[in-house]
Amino acid sequence: MPPRTFPRSADEIADRLRAVVLTAVRPGWPGRVLYALATLPIGAFCLALYVALLGSVAAVVYGVGLLLVPLVLATIRGFVGIERELIRTLLAIELPVGERVRRRPGVLPKARRLVASAGTWRAVGWLGARVLMGAATLAVLFFAFMALVDLTEPHDWNLLTALPLLALIAVVVVVTLVVLDLIVRVAAAVAPRLLGASPDQQIAALQQSTRRLADRNRLARDLHDTIGHALTASLLQATAARRTLTPADDRPLQPDFARQALGHIETNTRTALAELDRVLSVLRAEDGGRDPDPFAAPSLADLDDLLAGLRDGGLPVALVVDGEVDDVPAGLQELAYRVVQEGTTNVLRHAGTPLTVAQVVRSRDALVVRVCNERASQLDSRPGPGGGRGLAGLRERTAAVGGTLTAEPTPSGGFDLTVTLPLSGSA
Repeated sequence: MPPRTFPRSADEIADRLRAVVLTAVRPGWPGRVLYALATLPIGAFCLALYVALLGSVAAVVYGVGLLLVPLVLATIRGFVGIERELIRTLLAIELPVGERVRRRPGVLPKARRLVASAGTWRAVGWLGARVLMGAATLAVLFFAFMALVDLTEPHDWNLLTALPLLALIAVVVVVTLVVLDLIVRVAAAVAPRLLGASPDQQIAALQQSTRRLADRNRLARDLHDTIGHALTASLLQATAARRTLTPADDRPLQPDFARQALGHIETNTRTALAELDRVLSVLRAEDGGRDPDPFAAPSLADLDDLLAGLRDGGLPVALVVDGEVDDVPAGLQELAYRVVQEGTTNVLRHAGTPLTVAQVVRSRDALVVRVCNERASQLDSRPGPGGGRGLAGLRERTAAVGGTLTAEPTPSGGFDLTVTLPLSGSA
């Protein structure tokens, strides 16, 4: 049996509370009964928190209140977090979690956001609702108790009076349960408005989730492009190095070429590992609620280095740049780089080492990126065909910026990949 540890965070306390409650009761009328029974002690605790808040506000004139107010507000938010879990468990109402102030870095930013957050003051409003529900529950139980005491006082019980008295006692009990259930239902109706995230927070959370999903999809595509290109190019260079070190017929050894190919394999491997480390760093930062560090995206100026390793490995590829491309927006430059990277990778994967041309043409309102290869004269050992994810990713990214992509065989037996990216309105 593993040793038990004391919970160290509000989330662990909520998980422990939910586990304890779930073992005793399930959502439905048992949960509503238990929630109604907890209304009196919770209402008393909420009243104490209200008194503490008013006292800390009054103590601001003495200076100590500046420390007490954030402390009491933090306590209120923590208590409301437990209340949220209690409502989820007992009343089966799913409440979206609001802003996590404690995840903000620094003490002063946390205190400032704690006081300024709308969720904090809606939590204070929930305390008021809880106090009113506690008062209403106390009143109902008091009048029900007084009615039952009056009905059960010694009377001249006989057959004619016993039945009406028992009927009245049953009516009092039923009315009490109905009113208590009504109070619980009112709490269930009010809770999503005060304990859940505000509409603005929900919209912001949805937008953030959408951005994170888009960023992760982009990272996955970048990782596919970089790793796929590095592995394909490394295989090409390794094959060429092996041939120079074990020549057939009377061809001489070429150790310099082999060393050059091994150097490119080392460079490709380092690039792939750096890209993998960058992606993992970004994902860890996002999972931790932090903004990832910026990174230098590839640009058109990096195309020479990209293709140099392929040439040394045996792929006859030429780069043609027509027009001024330095002022092309960085986002489009990165996309153009990815087009050439994916295009040359597909040439190696599907056609071997045919004559290939990578062309970048800048016009007044568009940037055209083209990778075209001839028919392969000899299909060497190379990676098998991919799953089509590279071109699908390029098509999505191209469509996102309003561009077009065509990928089709040429009449000569080669393949032509052409992407047109509009420059108008890009930043």
